[in-house]
Order: sequence, then structure tokens, then C-alpha cells
Amino acid sequence: MFDMLRRFYRKVFVGIYMQEHIVHVGVLSVGSDGRERAYEQRSFGSDGLSEEVLRYLQDAMSATPCAYVAVTTDTAACGAVATCSLSKAKELVPQIATAKTVCIDEEWMNYLDEGALHTVLSRFEAIEPDAVYTPFVPLHACFLEKMRRKTHALYVLLTPEAMSLAAVKEGHLRFAEQVRCSQGPMIPAMVDRIVAILEAYYGKPCCRGEFVEAVHIADAAGTGALLSQAIDERLLIEAEVEAVDLCRLTASACMQEVADGL
Repeated sequence: MFDMLRRFYRKVFVGIYMQEHIVHVGVLSVGSDGRERAYEQRSFGSDGLSEEVLRYLQDAMSATPCAYVAVTTDTAACGAVATCSLSKAKELVPQIATAKTVCIDEEWMNYLDEGALHTVLSRFEAIEPDAVYTPFVPLHACFLEKMRRKTHALYVLLTPEAMSLAAVKEGHLRFAEQVRCSQGPMIPAMVDRIVAILEAYYGKPCCRGEFVEAVHIADAAGTGALLSQAIDERLLIEAEVEAVDLCRLTASACMQEVADGL
């Protein structure tokens, strides 16, 4: 019965990203008509669910019986592959055999090591997250409309501790790769890594001499402008940068999942 009445309630979607010693939380409130009503983002100096963080989350979630929590983790033990066939994915990335996998658009298989997943769930046990995402979920949510265009582009999500990349052509994922990195002074090294990844990609039969036509950067770390400039100078491709709130992207992705039947 509650499932039938769910659509009449206001909903709250909580997006969480945990940086080292900092917990970032975004709370997105949505009316019963599906329209976004309010959003608030806060950051707490904490290594986990401190009493202050837990109290804030519980207050936000107590406003409605329809509250959902999603956590984005950029651990090294996660990634995505350009297939939703588990047997093919295991050939490409053997560790997927011991990972939790979720598919998006029947094209992206996101994976997260079961040990890393257990760590996240244990850390947030008091609020029981409904979903744990790799960075490719908010990346996909951020650039969905652009990815559907008839272009061949590289999409990048910058988080404080990682860089997630996906090449997409005409809505089809060509490759996805995550790189653990520090931001700021490491920009030249990040561009070197992008160049190496693209060169390996261009060498594959699937490319047939094709090259990415554009680079789109979702900047959740504050270093997107520096990376854009370095890409322009090194690859001679003007990169488009969009400052994003990773917690809001996480909450929005969760909202879409609920709409699709989480």
C-alpha cells in the first residue's frame, strides 16, 4: 500500500561524498509533483558519521517517509567498462568477478569491489544507504544530454582525489577509466595520463583513425580551469568546464533511479 501512496509524498534525496577527513552532504527536496523544491549542501570535518553529521542527516530524512541516500566513492577499487555482458566484462577486467556491478543504459557496467563496498556500507551503517555509486554514475548524470549527441567526445569528472574519464560517440560508450590523483600541482601529470590513455585508445581497431572532437570537464575539485588550459595547450582541443556539486549530482542520480524503480 505504501508503494502505491509513495508518489503523493514529498521526497528527500541525500547525496554523500567522503573526502579524506571531510564528509560532504547534499540534501535535495522534491515535491510530490516531482519538482525540485530546495537544495542544501554542507561539509563536515569528520572521518565518518560523527554525531554532528548523523544528527544533520537524521533531521533531513525525518521530514518525509520517502527519504533516500546515495554515496559516491572514488576508491581505486572501482571503475566502468563498455559492456553490460558480464562474461565479456570479466575478460576485460578480471576483478569484476568479485565486484558489485550495475549497468546504465545497457552500455556502462559500473563495478565496485565487494570489499570496498562493504567498507562504505559499514561506515554509513547508521543511515543504511540505498545506493553506492562509482564516479561514473554522476558523470553520466551530468553529461547525459551531451552524450546523446552525434559527437565523439571525452568526458571527465574531477573529484578531490580522482579523475574519471569516459569516451562516448553518438551515445555509445567507447571506454571508461579512473585515475587516482592529487589535484593542483599534479595537473601536468594528469594531462600526461590523459594523453597516454587517448593514444592507447586511438590505437585500437574500434577507432579507425577517429579522434575525440571535444573534451567536457565536470569540475568537483576546483581545478578544472587549470586542466582545461593544459589540455588546450597539449592536445589542441578546447575543453569545456562546468563547476559541479558532486553531492547534488549524486542526489540527482538517486532521484532518477527512484523514478525508474530503485
